[in-house]
Amino acid sequence: MNSSEAKEFARSMQSDERFYHSCCVAEAAERLARRWDADEEKALEAAFLHDILKESDKGVLLQMLKGSDIISFTQIEKCPALWHSYAGGIYVEKELGCSREIADAVRYHTAGRAGMTLLDKIVFLADYISADREFKGAEEARELAFQFLDKACLTALRNGLVHLFKQYRFVNLDSVEAYNYYLDSEDSK
Repeated sequence: MNSSEAKEFARSMQSDERFYHSCCVAEAAERLARRWDADEEKALEAAFLHDILKESDKGVLLQMLKGSDIISFTQIEKCPALWHSYAGGIYVEKELGCSREIADAVRYHTAGRAGMTLLDKIVFLADYISADREFKGAEEARELAFQFLDKACLTALRNGLVHLFKQYRFVNLDSVEAYNYYLDSEDSK
């Protein structure tokens, strides 16, 4: 699959509002890829596919996750906001035939993970800083993303964790491990 096919597929699977978001994420991913000398085609493909299962039935997502050996279901069972990303990674790899690299960028675009690849970071941040995002902390991360990539990841992870803590919600271990990883990274300082 290439980025044009991914865009067409996303259009066929998503509501107008969700597709608009995917287009905003793709635009941000392309700009980040250009800035950080990454593969723009892969960044676009992953960005268009990042929310491919966002509007899917929760029961379908649960079934995909329980039937997968990619991630322990107990790790994300109480974090339903992440189901679409983990299931999306499984879906794009097994059903659409995308590379593991693209699948991982889809899988970790919400929670992040320790030691993210360049493509993972780009899609993770593109989703966080896309033009349609207007929450507290988005502007700070937008500015950092084009200057200090790891620091931008740390900022986005911190903001996400604080948001979850304030709402007394479960926190995924991938996010905690990612936060600790980037907190300790020399590139984040």
